[in-house]
Amino acid sequence: MFRQLTDFYRAWAYESESTIKMFQAIQAGHFKDNPSENFRSMARLSWHITESIAELLHHAGLKEVDGIVDASQEKNDLNKLIAEYQKSSESLVLALKNQWTDEMLGEKVPMYGDHWERGAVLSILIRHQTHHRGQLSVLIRQEGLSVPGMYGPSKEEWLAMGMKPLA
Repeated sequence: MFRQLTDFYRAWAYESESTIKMFQAIQAGHFKDNPSENFRSMARLSWHITESIAELLHHAGLKEVDGIVDASQEKNDLNKLIAEYQKSSESLVLALKNQWTDEMLGEKVPMYGDHWERGAVLSILIRHQTHHRGQLSVLIRQEGLSVPGMYGPSKEEWLAMGMKPLA
């Protein structure tokens, strides 16, 4: 849980940059909405990550976050996805700077039938995104594409450095 907004801003800068890096690892021909009963497609999962920024913060009362909140009709436009993600990410930071203070982070807000502290909302936003980014990395690798490292080198990055990746 975040107790200071500056801590969130630092964490968010890294996490949002990592998410964009993951999106950029997807080649346009692989960015398709091919629905399955068993998993979300790369396109749907990526759009879910993107729509969750505004959707989650709107629930927390931060209506000023600009971004798509229902991307269920979005399909195969990777450039639009990245632009929408960047817009939402930047809007989130601006809205927080204009609307919330460190003192407000301990206040509870109604969230999905429960009450969460605002600092927890920000923490859950990052964990939610990280969770789905991990799922996306599996789909990217299954398509034979290179997965970028997030918290250390990926297999492909180890190999590019001339080192043997851990098994």
